[in-house]
Amino acid sequence: MTLEELRALQTTDPPKEERVDIRNVVIDMDVPVKTRAQQYLEQIKNPYAFRCGEVGVNVEFTPGGKTLQEAMISYLKVLQA
Repeated sequence: MTLEELRALQTTDPPKEERVDIRNVVIDMDVPVKTRAQQYLEQIKNPYAFRCGEVGVNVEFTPGGKTLQEAMISYLKVLQA
């Protein structure tokens, strides 16, 4: 997924039934962090709009805050611990 594609996803608000359920995302914890991030993005389709069960989730980042990449790396490292 390119940076331009990620930026375009920030402004989308798909219906809940079109969003990927994050509970179905499976990450191989034995591969490098970059590969795990790629696995996540491939499976989740839109990291800014997904669902957890019946709950739609929209993710936003504040200016000057962590980038999506930084947040994903932090999250994946926590899972590994």
